[in-house]
Amino acid sequence: MITWIIGQGGLLGSALARNTTGLYEPGAIPWHSPEDAATTLHTHARGLEAAAQGSPWRVIWAAGAATTSTTQREAEAEMIPLQGLLTGLRSALPSGPGAFFLASSAGGVYAGSQHPPFTSTTAPQPLSPYGELKLAQERLSSQSLGPIIPVTIGRISNLYGPGQNLDKLQGLISRLAMAGITRQPINIFVPLGTIRDYIYADDAAKTILQLTQDPWQHDRPQHNQVRDPRTEIIATGRGTTIGQLIRMMSEVTKRRVPVALGSHPSSAAQAEDLRVVPTAEPPSITTLPEGVRAVHDDLLTRLRDRPLSK
Repeated sequence: MITWIIGQGGLLGSALARNTTGLYEPGAIPWHSPEDAATTLHTHARGLEAAAQGSPWRVIWAAGAATTSTTQREAEAEMIPLQGLLTGLRSALPSGPGAFFLASSAGGVYAGSQHPPFTSTTAPQPLSPYGELKLAQERLSSQSLGPIIPVTIGRISNLYGPGQNLDKLQGLISRLAMAGITRQPINIFVPLGTIRDYIYADDAAKTILQLTQDPWQHDRPQHNQVRDPRTEIIATGRGTTIGQLIRMMSEVTKRRVPVALGSHPSSAAQAEDLRVVPTAEPPSITTLPEGVRAVHDDLLTRLRDRPLSK
């Protein structure tokens, strides 16, 4: 099977790449320009047929730089590359059996939903341009490719793991580990009782690869009719509060993690309870203490190699 992972430089994309073989790697994508990225992705999509040569193939969208602080204008710009990709795939669909997977965000689309834990049938209720973006990407992918190939929407819970971008200080677990190492306080803008479902990047990647290994195996369509796009929740099913996470990090680092409580406009888009019910659990689950230690040890190694950016 030929696998094209878009967004290999990110936390999820890199985990996907190291857990599979047969990669289609047509070249760099100029993400600095949404329009140029769209044109490049369109061209690369049209070249997938030659790479697949009639073999099974899958395209996994794991790209994106948006966060809960992303503006409406930034979110709209992030739609453009995906549009270029989908248009390219529709115009030159490889002849072999194929499938498309979109990595979406459970936290983004369910931020304003009621009555957790949320399921795949819970009505989405985004509270930010980030959540609206994820929902719009889901709809666009389903409408563009759903009629012609199997499409899976993966609503992923809070992703974490080694390798997150140090310059952006993204991800609560990475930021807590950084605070424990550098002794520089981490600013937390939501209650310590805020609950999230943290899933290790490699566990999420293995789940995605399992879901897309043979998308035609179950409910095989008859007379060339493609089934409706399916929505999967990829998570551990275990909720953890920020307070519990801070204590866990302190146990791993053997020192108190300095925390500063404050406020920020983006906190309005943060739900207090984002427990979810997974429909697609990882083949194996990295426990949270194991994952926290891996993040901490990775940061220690990387900080020895270069100073912390200002």
